[in-house]
This record gives sequence, C-alpha cells and structure tokens, in this order.
Amino acid sequence: MKPKGKSDRSSSKTPANAWREFIQAELKQNSKVGRAFEKAGFAGLENKTLSLYFEDDAAAKVARGQIEPLKQKLPSALHPCDRVDCKVGKVPVVAPATPTQPNHPQKQGKTRVDNPLQSLNFAEFGDDGKGNELSQPVLSAAVQAEKSCGLVYTKLCQRTKLLAGGDENTLRVDFSWRLRVGGTRGFRELLLPVFHPVFGVPYIPASSLKGAARAWARQNGESKSELSKILGILDGKVAQAAKVEFLDAFPTKECLSVDVATPQWHWQNGNVAYKPEPHPLLSMEQPQFLIGLRPTKPENAKYIPIVKAWLENALKSGIGSRVSSGYGRALGQSPAFLNSKNYTFELWTQGIYGSEPPSKQNGRQGKIEFRPTAIRGILRYWFRAFALSLYEPSACQTLEDTIFGKLSQQGKVAISVVYNPSKQDKPPYRYDGKIHLEATEQPYLDLLAKLLVLASHLGGVGRGSRRPLHLLDVDGRKYMRGCHWTVDTDATPLAYDLEAWKQLFEQIKDAFERIQSPITSRNSSPGSPGRRQQDVLDANAQVWLVKSPNQIPPDKVSSWDLEGLKNNVRGEALSLFYSDDRFKGKNKAGRGNPKVGGALETPSFVWIKSVFPNSGDPYQVVTTFGVDQSDRLTFAKELDQLTKKKPSEALLVFGTMPTGNTPSHPRRRQ
Repeated sequence: MKPKGKSDRSSSKTPANAWREFIQAELKQNSKVGRAFEKAGFAGLENKTLSLYFEDDAAAKVARGQIEPLKQKLPSALHPCDRVDCKVGKVPVVAPATPTQPNHPQKQGKTRVDNPLQSLNFAEFGDDGKGNELSQPVLSAAVQAEKSCGLVYTKLCQRTKLLAGGDENTLRVDFSWRLRVGGTRGFRELLLPVFHPVFGVPYIPASSLKGAARAWARQNGESKSELSKILGILDGKVAQAAKVEFLDAFPTKECLSVDVATPQWHWQNGNVAYKPEPHPLLSMEQPQFLIGLRPTKPENAKYIPIVKAWLENALKSGIGSRVSSGYGRALGQSPAFLNSKNYTFELWTQGIYGSEPPSKQNGRQGKIEFRPTAIRGILRYWFRAFALSLYEPSACQTLEDTIFGKLSQQGKVAISVVYNPSKQDKPPYRYDGKIHLEATEQPYLDLLAKLLVLASHLGGVGRGSRRPLHLLDVDGRKYMRGCHWTVDTDATPLAYDLEAWKQLFEQIKDAFERIQSPITSRNSSPGSPGRRQQDVLDANAQVWLVKSPNQIPPDKVSSWDLEGLKNNVRGEALSLFYSDDRFKGKNKAGRGNPKVGGALETPSFVWIKSVFPNSGDPYQVVTTFGVDQSDRLTFAKELDQLTKKKPSEALLVFGTMPTGNTPSHPRRRQ
C-alpha cells in the first residue's frame, strides 16, 4: 500500500523505472519481497499482468511465494495489477524505437515518444535455439512501445472531438473481444493490423468506417439514392459530395496485444492431417474507440444522427477481418446475417491460451484467455468428422470452404461469443455467456445448431477437449486436465436414451442432405501415432454411453486437490480408461498406448465426455475412432463387456461391434 503522507512520484515514471526504484527501496529495507524479486527482469505490465523473468526455476519459485505481498506493495505506477507472471528465461529484447542519432542528441526535457510502427522496424527477431527465427519478440516490442502512447491517444481523442465539433458528433464504441483492421501481411509474412502512417499507432481508417456504414445501410433497405446523397459517390463521371465526413478513429487507451492463430488440421492431398501451426499476429484486445463525424456544411448537421445510427449498427455486426470467428464485434452486437440463434453456455476448463501457452520458458505459467475462435474450431472439427463419412474428400473440402469460408471468401456462417471472464486465479477456470450462431440461410443455421449439440455432447472446447474435467497425478505432481462444457437448448442435455441419440445422428445427416445431396457412406482412417488424421464418424467409429451414477458435476466439487483424483469426479468410463496401460495415453516414462490414448503430438483416438441430464443418472459418452485397429478394438470390447455384465449400464448408440476377423487397416468403402 502507498505510505500515507507521501506524494506518489512514481505515477509519472515509466513502469520499468518505477519497478527498479521499488525493488531498490525494498532491498534497503531487506524485505522478503525485495530479496525474492531482486534479480527479476522486468518485461512489462500489460492487461493488469506484471511479467517478470528469472534465470532459473528455483528463483522463479521463490518469487511466486511472494506474489501476494508484492501486489500489496506495488506503487501506483504499476497499478492496476491483478496477476504476476514469474517466467524463466531472458526478457524479450526490445530494440530502440528510433535509431541512435549521435550527431543530434535529444534535448533534455523533451520526452521521446516511441510507437509500435517504429518498433516493428527496429526490433530484432528471436531464435528458438534450433536456428528457427521467432517473430514473437518483434510483436512484443510493438506491444511494449504502445504502452508509451497514452499521451498520443489522449491528444488524438481531443483532436477528434475538436474536428467533429463536439461530443454530440462523436461515438464511443467498446469491442467485446479482439479487433483486427487491415490484415496487412508485413515483412517475414507477419500479419499486421493497419498502423497510422504518421502517429504509428493502430487505428480504424475513415474509409473503413464509411464502407461499413454504407454496407449496413444498403443491406437494411436504405435506397441507393439516399446513400449517395448522404455519403456521396464517385463513380466514373458521376460525383456527388458527401453530407457527412468520417474521421479516422483512434483507441482511447493502449490495447495492442500479441495474438495467435493456430490451425491444427490441414487439408493435404485429400486428407485432413493434424499439424498445429501457430501464427503470431497483432490485434487490439477489447479496445475502445472514439469515432468522429463531421458535417461538410453547417446545414448538413441534421444527417449526423442518421449516419451515426448506421455506423453503430454496422460496428455491432462487425468490422475488420475474421468477423465470422468473433473478431471485430462491438458490444451490444447485432446479427451479421438474417438467420441467427443464441445459446447459453457454461465452460469449466484446465485453461484456454492464446499467444502465451504454458511452456518451460514461462515456468508452465501461461496467460489464460478465453478465445471464441475455439468454439468455431471445434464446430469445424465435428463438421469434418461427420461430412467425411457422407461425401468424397474433395466435396467435403469445398463444402467446408462454402460454410466456414477461407482466405478471400466469406463463409455462410458466423460464430461469436459474449462471455464473462473467469473469476478463478487457478484451474479449473469457469466461463459462461452466450454463443451466437448466424447464417445466410436457414439450412446452414440448422446444421450449425445440430453440430453444436453434437460437439457439446461428445467432447469439450480447447485444451483437454477429449477428456472430462479431472485431476491427473504425474509422478506425484497433480495437474488439472480436461474440460466440462454445457450448452442449453430445448432438447439438451440428452437423456441416457438410445432413441434420443440415434435421432440426433439422423437429424444431423438430414441437415447435411438438405444442404448438399446425395450423401453416401464412406470410411476414413484416423491415421496412426505421429501421423494423425481427422477422426470420422464412419462405420469404424463407436459412440457408447456408460452410466456413471455416483459422478458429481464440477460445481459440486468442494476441493479439487482432495477430490479431483476420485472416481466420482473422473466418472466410470474415464476410470476404466485410466485403469489399464493398454488404453491410457503414453506418458514420459513410456507407459501407455499411443494407438488408443494418444501421446505427445498424437491426439487420443478416444473422446470421453460427462453428461448430467435433467433427470436420471449421470453418464459418460465414449467416442472411439478406428475401432478396426486391434488395440482400439480391445478397448471397445471392454465397453461391450459392460453391456453383457450389466445391460442397463452401457449403450452403443453409434456404430456396431465388429464380427469375425477384422482388417488391421481401414478400407475405403463407397
């Protein structure tokens, strides 16, 4: 806490200087905090997270024990700070934002203003130790540089109000998640947002705002003549001046953030191969913009409210790139397409991460971030899992591009999420909110809605999506694994009922057929360890329901440390899976079976999901792909034995038990 009676001069210092002075003061007092953080490298304060680097795990561990006392003592220049990341490694290098000018030294008393665009020009790429170039340090340098742009943003907002002629001609807009405008592919193929050529900060060009407003008004019935009259037109020899001018829009505060896109499955020669490829990029995280509109003549001021309404609605529908994945939607969002439906959801998870997942370099302390793109990714996964059993691969790929879009091609659907942040500071993290599904036509929305039900009943979202939420003991160390995801619809959660489940699979097949017919019946291979391919719900897949009457949902677990390893948390099916090295995933000691439970870089061939129906006992859904492979067939036989011992305890709701000799490799069947 700040000592009473003393002025807090640190508020005018940079965070780095404030940190150094703070630690020196603590060391003079020989405090535990000072000693614990004496050798910490300061990497920045972003989004209420203070990032520090240590030479080794031992130093980082000591520091983590002093995080709470540290937060209590931090000076105001390092507030607000809700989280302290103690990482292992070297502080990312931030090169000077402007080259040294020895012949023209800066005058004392002048404050040099760095900006992200300059940092991109001068920051150095990193190295992963294997000779591969890392772009993340360059992007981090831009983020770091933006932290000194607060004064720039303040001045630009003041100028916007002045140019617009007052507050009544401006609108302040908050975005629910991330925003990326521009989509420039810069040097080294870096994906960059648009930066202002003079001020070097991210912004929304006036032309983008005007285009968004015009498009929304046109799509919502405004006449071409009215649009031309108010917004102007230049088409060949036809020119008409606009009544209202749009100003470039700037953030009101720092918002630049390192982002990442990590496609995990890729089409390759008619197959979908598992190959996660992270692509770091820059975007704006939950930015707030001040947007100015200016009448071109005093008598045109009456058009300002009209244009303001168009623009507000346009921003709620989305602006910039990746809108269909949840980017660029202003708070209070409105549907981007005519057909839409919302679903309430709840997610308990071991953690979803963006550009900073847990790693050895950060002491296994990543930065959690709920990412709406994870919802889109899992729906796309289950789309392929079903479509590849109905269509030839080429037709499936074309249909996937049509529905979900691809580079330079807008899809038929958009998926966005409005969520409440997790209140937990350690796993499991809980999120809730609403999933918005939108589509250009009703059949696409119907298919997407059915896939959402399927996805929320067969697995989860993000890391650990193939396992229910539980604790895992690895050589005496406990880790949170899996997730629990529920989506509220009129018919869910599905009951432990054979007919209800068969009806779901038939409804999905019908939804596909209404979009593209005829459908056929195909088999595909899920691949092998190290060469995994897309799982497919074909004749070699099985979906079992296993009763788990004593299982309790995540919100009933009073202590994960004490209960997370117990069967009433893991559930009957997962306990069976973990009970035998023939099934569970291969661990570091080499125990386990990568042909069933998977291994590093080999996703498991088995999904297990807990379901807590509104009435009746809880149960777990076990989905196994490629049961014609002998090891996975052995696991399937274990489940089959359950039905023979206690017929009421297990149900096979999709697929059949193979009879006779089974081939060691799947065969394609038309």
